Amino acid sequence: MLKEAFQYLVSLKENKTYEIDGITYSDHDLHLIEAPVYRRSTMEFGSLDAIVKMVRTELTEINDLIGIPIFIHVEDHKNVSVFTRTDIQEKRLFPYKAVCNDTAFSEGWRKQQNAIIELRSRFIPTPDTEYLIGLISRINNESGIQSNDNGVSQTVTVRSGVSLMASETIKPRICLKPFRTFREVPQPESEFILRLDDDGSIGLFEADGGVWKMEAKDNIMAYFNDELSDEIEDGLVVVMV
Repeated sequence: MLKEAFQYLVSLKENKTYEIDGITYSDHDLHLIEAPVYRRSTMEFGSLDAIVKMVRTELTEINDLIGIPIFIHVEDHKNVSVFTRTDIQEKRLFPYKAVCNDTAFSEGWRKQQNAIIELRSRFIPTPDTEYLIGLISRINNESGIQSNDNGVSQTVTVRSGVSLMASETIKPRICLKPFRTFREVPQPESEFILRLDDDGSIGLFEADGGVWKMEAKDNIMAYFNDELSDEIEDGLVVVMV
């Protein structure tokens, strides 16, 4: 009796097929059992130069493992991913990526002293950068303290009573180059709306509709095209946006 029970249980695991109206059916679901394949984890870097060095160093190894070419995808102004062609299981390796973690600039309001420090340290110098620093250095606050600060030296005069400040027309739009993408490529120049409020705070707001992001992507692509020109020409690397 026990033997027959075991035989019955074994028979339940057997796959049986039935043909009905010319169509073959199975009474069990069939699943592909894939052999375990080691896949390296994605390495994250903070620069484009690191991606170039890794591609050059491991190009042969990846070619032997998967085949060429290697694809470099410029996703946006802060992210670049590298992936391979598909393997026999229609899967890709994503060996590297670059992420720009430089969050030095953000639009909005900033105090007078913070604005001067930021313009000196987080922007590429331009004529409008110097204009803005000069304008900010001539702002008087309500306490009667007049500050003249050009970012190099500072003069402070304390006044008692009421002080008058000359009227000055400011540019409503200025062109600046803040650090907003990878440092290896030129920083895009774009227009900003400039505003000053009653307490002397300075407001900078992007005014080009995000066109600078497209220019940054083009600059990143040009960087890879230049640094990996031989590999691209040989069909080993493809750069895309």
